[in-house]
Amino acid sequence: MIMEKLKEEASFTSHEKEVAHYVLKHMDQVPEMSTSELARASFTSKATVVRLCKKLGLSGYQQFKLKLVEELSQKKRMDQLLQNEPITNESSYTDIIHVLPNLYDKAVTNTRLSLDKNSMNRINQVLQRAECIDIYGTGISYILAQSAAFKFSTLGVECSVYESINGHYLAARQNKKTIAFLISFTGANRTVIRMARYLRQATNNYVVGIVGPHNHVIRKWCHEIVEIANRDSLVSLDVITSFSAATYVLDIFFSLLLSSCYEKHAISSLEMLKYRHILLDEVDVDSETGE
Repeated sequence: MIMEKLKEEASFTSHEKEVAHYVLKHMDQVPEMSTSELARASFTSKATVVRLCKKLGLSGYQQFKLKLVEELSQKKRMDQLLQNEPITNESSYTDIIHVLPNLYDKAVTNTRLSLDKNSMNRINQVLQRAECIDIYGTGISYILAQSAAFKFSTLGVECSVYESINGHYLAARQNKKTIAFLISFTGANRTVIRMARYLRQATNNYVVGIVGPHNHVIRKWCHEIVEIANRDSLVSLDVITSFSAATYVLDIFFSLLLSSCYEKHAISSLEMLKYRHILLDEVDVDSETGE
């Protein structure tokens, strides 16, 4: 990148640095300037300008201007794309602790508003009858799936997490009523699409996609689609919004399942409290003193 090389000033003479400084401060005007005009404006010479172009690995000043215009165009396009990003290189700690809750809230709100109540009720009906819950994801969505599986397992439900298809295992468990959740933050993850297709065609699983907006391919392999918010961010903020949105959807299903077995779960939770001291490794004072 020409601009980066100008900023680095590697092996530049003092006069070449003057040219570089002027170009960086007046990038919009330089492409319209001749060699003589740039030399005069930077208080150097035509020879210095041409020598600088050569040091940048270019044939001469004309190629320098063409490259500069190209990079300026790319920079302006990038600036336009980034202008709505809530976190920038100027964000402070105070900015960030206020921005993040807004991101979470917007992700959850946008997802909530897009939920299809009829679809969610159909999924819930299958979930209530399911003997097994399988959750599929890749990368960070696999981590999210693990978190969700832990929650479901606290209700005594058999819940497993996968990054790929285990055909033998699925075939051996063919007769169990299984609901399969597949997570793709974009909706276009090819691995997740292949998993959805296999589950739909080769198993009796009820397939639910928890996916981003680019879901036109995967939706034909799912019984139901739940669309989640996705910002298509350039600086990975889509990870925050998509993670929050998908977590919200899975927490809805967890809460629905909890509601249906609330009394049973409350009894098991009370039973667990009897052994709280073991779980927390608390010292039994009487036994330690022998009294």
